[in-house]
Amino acid sequence: MGIPARIWFLSLISLVNRCGAMVVVFLTIYLTENLGYGIPEAGYVLGCFGAGALLGGYLGGKLTDRFSYYPIMLWSLVLNGLMLVVLIWIRDFWLMCGAVFLMSVLADVFRPANSVAIARYSTPETRTRSISLYRMSVNLGWTVAPALGGLLVGLGWHWMFIADGLTCIGAAVLLWIFIAPKPAATAEHTPAALPAKAAVTPYRDRTFVLFALLTILNGMVFMQFLWTVPLFFKEVYHWDESTIGIIAAINGLIVFLVEMPMIYKIERKRTRLQFVRLGLVLYAFSYLAFLLPPGGFVTALVFIVGLSFGEMFVMPFSTNFVFDYATKGSAGTYMGMYSISYSLANIVAPLLGTQVIAWWGFQAHWTITAVLALGSWLGFWLLERRTGG
Repeated sequence: MGIPARIWFLSLISLVNRCGAMVVVFLTIYLTENLGYGIPEAGYVLGCFGAGALLGGYLGGKLTDRFSYYPIMLWSLVLNGLMLVVLIWIRDFWLMCGAVFLMSVLADVFRPANSVAIARYSTPETRTRSISLYRMSVNLGWTVAPALGGLLVGLGWHWMFIADGLTCIGAAVLLWIFIAPKPAATAEHTPAALPAKAAVTPYRDRTFVLFALLTILNGMVFMQFLWTVPLFFKEVYHWDESTIGIIAAINGLIVFLVEMPMIYKIERKRTRLQFVRLGLVLYAFSYLAFLLPPGGFVTALVFIVGLSFGEMFVMPFSTNFVFDYATKGSAGTYMGMYSISYSLANIVAPLLGTQVIAWWGFQAHWTITAVLALGSWLGFWLLERRTGG
């Protein structure tokens, strides 16, 4: 496939890290079932997670442009691993808000640095495939993490936090072994620039700001899978954590098996934003499945399959859009803004979702989520007309 060796190493590091990414899957249930928080209070804690991701994405972009991606990635993994273990001893609501905020900052500093590393180590011809390989490793880890997390919860909630923390530190060790700092990027490995925008920051680039706003919207839709779908399975279907973990793992397994070969075959057949819009339609239908009979495992499976295929269209092609749009010398800032968009979605998604559920119930929540997906589809259609996709 022509994918550079360092992309394979980054993917291995990601696999190790994501195999422990179980706290995010069960955080809502941990807060409500184990700590006794109400659904609105759990939503506020999850909002702090999103706020931390927002700050982390901003700092990650700035720090990457200043210090390069390698030290930012390394220290993010180490410190986040330690912070996850600290969470075991926190029970107070306000302390939990602060701790989850800090954990999220440390975790999301990693994202812009990692994205720049992928852009640095790949060529324009191999970039979409490199993104897809990286996401393949993420989703293989995601296949393991929720299933393993569900089993560890049965032994005690603290084992889940310990496992998550140790995999972060293990990923840092692999990064130190396999990915040494590299000299400044050469022109052929720098993300393609738009010549007319060489002096423009992403925050003043109206086209990119529109893209970022639409990313917030579609991110809010996808992230219900993390924050409110597990709660739905627990409260409506009365499933235990092991069952919820297995269902969530199906998402990672589907993406792991399908995305990379699918991307290889289709990447040049349509524009990137056309694929993004197709994914948003699948998002909408996936959440609407919860409104239909028969419910239970069949409905959950329809949801997971639809969401997984939607994710395979939305995420790699929107990320590649950013890589190609980022201007020379400010890739970290552009990727930072892209990361910030998902972070803002991470603030609004749990707050909106939990409050809608508390006031009007799950059915209203799924309907609103589907409407947001279709609204994002319309926005990307307008953006495609402006940029050519």
